[in-house]
Amino acid sequence: MPFTASVIPTKEWGATPPKQWSAETRPQYIVIHHTASPNPPNDASRGTVAGAKNFARSIQKAHMDGFGWIDSGHNFLNTTGGILLEGRHGSLNAIKRGRCVRSAHAGSDRGNESPGIENEGTFTTYQMNAQQWNSLVDLCASICSSTNIDPENIRGHRDFSPTQCPGNWLYSQLPRLRNEVRQRLGTPRDEILREGSTGAKVKELQQLLKAQGFNPGPIDGIFGSGTTEAVISFQKFHGLEADGLAGPTTWKTLERVSQTQPKPTTGSGSSSGSTSGSTGTPTPQPNVTLLDTYKFYRGLPHQIQAIEWLQGQVPKAALDQFNQRWRNQPSEPFLPLQEGSVGPEVRKLQQLLQKQGYDPGPADGVFGAKTKAAVIAFQRSKGMQADGVVGSVTWPVLNVA
Repeated sequence: MPFTASVIPTKEWGATPPKQWSAETRPQYIVIHHTASPNPPNDASRGTVAGAKNFARSIQKAHMDGFGWIDSGHNFLNTTGGILLEGRHGSLNAIKRGRCVRSAHAGSDRGNESPGIENEGTFTTYQMNAQQWNSLVDLCASICSSTNIDPENIRGHRDFSPTQCPGNWLYSQLPRLRNEVRQRLGTPRDEILREGSTGAKVKELQQLLKAQGFNPGPIDGIFGSGTTEAVISFQKFHGLEADGLAGPTTWKTLERVSQTQPKPTTGSGSSSGSTSGSTGTPTPQPNVTLLDTYKFYRGLPHQIQAIEWLQGQVPKAALDQFNQRWRNQPSEPFLPLQEGSVGPEVRKLQQLLQKQGYDPGPADGVFGAKTKAAVIAFQRSKGMQADGVVGSVTWPVLNVA
């Protein structure tokens, strides 16, 4: 299903150019908000296209002038008349290509990497009208289709930050929203396999997981704890939301990697179910590179132990050769560093912050809330985007400050 929602782009509603263009991200969620502004008949947009454009301009001005953000904080706006408008510049184009642009709507890095939809109104008890609701469903379905986001990952702002947004009524309607988006996409809930599911589809899932090196336990068609753990490991390895549910996004990724990697072969005429060929040649196994392993464990509490173990398996001669070749090369951390990162690179970041007079807490190699606050303070002092993420822009400035 292509992107079919009708969205007014920034250029057409007269948006102010951004102070800085946002980086693209790979979205995993859709984050639902309310603007906490008056409901009809006192709504700012008055349900008209002209009013919707005026409302979008007023929000952008408040975000840029009042909050000091580089642009509108959200990616899309859904007004009371069911009129959809692009928020942050570049959002519409990015979504149509399966990406997103980093924004500022969720109050957390995890949420800001995914599209945020502001819905005009205050939905604590007030109920959204049918026109606005249908536009919300249209937009969510189009985003899910273009980005392969599982409708299960349509979340509320309060799932990412301590807030009442998107209001108790709208938050209570998220299960309904997910179901209607699934219906629009033709992916009913019963196609999502989870612990407790049984049958041929579960058996197929287990076979695919095992072929990729993730052990689900017995291939018995019963989705138990072993299968859940294998699904979570697979999702983490491929950068998916690690929820243990085998939904459309997980299935598509499984099928894609299965098509691009060697598959087990059986000998012609074999009746034993062996995965070896008639010559006894071992079945090719999926290759896992050192870089894959480093990226997979990065940010997990046991990262250091995992990498130390892996380093212990490398012959000393290879390590000596590596040191001779690379020891004098410029060093730069595996960017970006952000809340949740761990390791020696974070410790170096904390030491640099302390040297500049900022307090990131103890230099313990754990990027927590205090380190993030220190990074934000440093970024503000340098006139940079204060997002608390140490990327390719922040790191060089900090390292030579």
